[in-house]
Amino acid sequence: MNRKDISGFILTGGKSSRMGTDKGMLLLDRKPLVLHALETLDEVAEQTMISANDSVYAQFSHPVVKDVFRDIGPMGGIYSCLRQSVTEFNIFLSCDTPFVPSALFVLLLQHIGNSSCALPVHDGNRIEPLCAIYRKSCAETFAELIEKGCYKMHDAVDRLGYAAVEIDNRSTFYDRHLFFNINTLDDYKFALQYIEDKKL
Repeated sequence: MNRKDISGFILTGGKSSRMGTDKGMLLLDRKPLVLHALETLDEVAEQTMISANDSVYAQFSHPVVKDVFRDIGPMGGIYSCLRQSVTEFNIFLSCDTPFVPSALFVLLLQHIGNSSCALPVHDGNRIEPLCAIYRKSCAETFAELIEKGCYKMHDAVDRLGYAAVEIDNRSTFYDRHLFFNINTLDDYKFALQYIEDKKL
């Protein structure tokens, strides 16, 4: 697959109500979470952009895409980014999952085939719709769901149909905390300690 056919988008997490502060700007290993995610997607995408409504993200030298429809959760960000995209394949990564490697998206791209999107599946049947590949054409389905007031990502991917890519310990990049996401202060403390432990 040609790199020029791939865009990357970082979802910055919206209001972060459980954390009480903007998650994308939290420091992990002396870098904001959003910068970790940008570095990950820059390895595989021709251009990476940030889905955000806060002007603070302009400092990272990547285009910022604001939501067309606000306060409807991740679907609003993904839809807005797909509208902005000029490429067939679009990688989405939530900024609060700092342990996801670029190799995961290489694998998803290899398995998307003719499907509308490709999602990692792990620990039985858990899917990660905010760590996935979407074709630009998915914007049409998102628009229809938004118009109906349906904002659940699981409903969207079920309707789209997706390539399910199993991620387990057979994957060379596997880590048991691969999809760990930071939602609370305790989660953040765990991530900080985990990074330090990996350095030992």
